[in-house]
Amino acid sequence: MNIKKIVLILIIVLFITGCARVKELSYDNIINYFNLKSKPANNYRKGYSFYVPRGLGVEDAGLNYAILSNSKEKYYLYFDLVALNESRVLTHENSNKNVYFSNIQKGNKTGYLEIKNYENNQYLIEIVYNYAKIEVMVDSEEVNTALVNAISILNSVKYDKIVISNLLKEDNLNYTEEVFDMFESAKKRSSSLDYSSQVDNEINDEVIKDTDYIN
Repeated sequence: MNIKKIVLILIIVLFITGCARVKELSYDNIINYFNLKSKPANNYRKGYSFYVPRGLGVEDAGLNYAILSNSKEKYYLYFDLVALNESRVLTHENSNKNVYFSNIQKGNKTGYLEIKNYENNQYLIEIVYNYAKIEVMVDSEEVNTALVNAISILNSVKYDKIVISNLLKEDNLNYTEEVFDMFESAKKRSSSLDYSSQVDNEINDEVIKDTDYIN
């Protein structure tokens, strides 16, 4: 039995028994959570569904996004319905500015994980998988927990392609190729997380936007 299988079995055992100390796991080991059986969906939207982990709630949602939150963080979840409908192939290059980067592949589903270090001991996590993306900014001690939550969500996403195809054909639903980067203002300022008003202005347009991770 190779090392990867041993590590995976260990993670599964720890996960099932509830004895895993998430904060002590490496990023590489956490990514292996994608190989676990996905959680059943408990949140249903038009054209897709996903699992919301315990401790998180849906703060807001629209046609192709959802904002999940707890007392500390907000998880910004996007669904690239345009790319899904067109069966686009994911392409993304690693940046030297990343604290950590890894490509993700499980069967025919692909993605990547980027972790970037911001000021005041905060990290920006961007994780993409199966035409969905999560962005969340957390304190350093919460990175592993945020990764496990994000993977649980992305691993659970299920699409109804017929509904999505019909949705995109409706005349009242326009979409653009505009890049939607909610953290742009945060990059220009310090590590302040006061970007919620910018996000609200963007998402309240109720239009389907083609997210920035597939070219």
